[in-house]
Amino acid sequence: MEPMVVVEDHDGVALILLNRPAQRNSLRYESWTQLSGALSDAADARAIVIAGAEGFFSAGGDLKTGPAHGSGPMGPAGRVEHAQHVMAQLRAVPVPTIAAVEGAAVGLGWSLALSCDLVVAARDAFFSAPFVARAVVPDGGLAWRLTQQLGRHRASSLLLRGHRLSAPDAHRRGLVTDLAEPGAAVDDALTIAAEMASADPGAVELTKRLIASVEAAQLAAFEPLELAIATVAQQRSAAAAGRAEFA
Repeated sequence: MEPMVVVEDHDGVALILLNRPAQRNSLRYESWTQLSGALSDAADARAIVIAGAEGFFSAGGDLKTGPAHGSGPMGPAGRVEHAQHVMAQLRAVPVPTIAAVEGAAVGLGWSLALSCDLVVAARDAFFSAPFVARAVVPDGGLAWRLTQQLGRHRASSLLLRGHRLSAPDAHRRGLVTDLAEPGAAVDDALTIAAEMASADPGAVELTKRLIASVEAAQLAAFEPLELAIATVAQQRSAAAAGRAEFA
């Protein structure tokens, strides 16, 4: 089988590619495990760019496998917990990280993009969070991040109605740092990464620590609640499926 995540070296900048293009780079439990390994393998890189293979960032969590993993009390949302840990690992990387979004970043894929330091998006890309329409709840810290960035009402509109947010609109609202021409997001992100990689690494790491400290306490308090609610939502979904089967 092809690896779900691949790493390319671009003159000291690590390009990490989500590699399930036939499934729009949707994320399985194993995807997060391989992403964690890729981040560890890129420990000596001067910067990291995360993108999706074949022009699409990520369609979010793989609906065919579901979020359940393991048999413990939080097993129904095991993938959510795993994703939380890997995104925390991503935020803790001491070098600049950039998400390069072509196509779309949907659901958990949007959470992954927002966990990077910068987000470069093609002008024709979009973002969406169709959790409610799928009878689940936002995960990966997305509800917290959107509320922090946009305020309660704008975040509620995106999360409860599931509307798409175009890359230019996301840029105007501060959710995208740089716009690229269609097809150029990865190249632009690599260029920006190379520029940032020329800075003093010690100053970069310490600056990232300062930025992370602003959100660390609030996010640490939010994530256990998100995991508990995701577990309840998955149990409700499974119960509803069981009732439908025997109706």
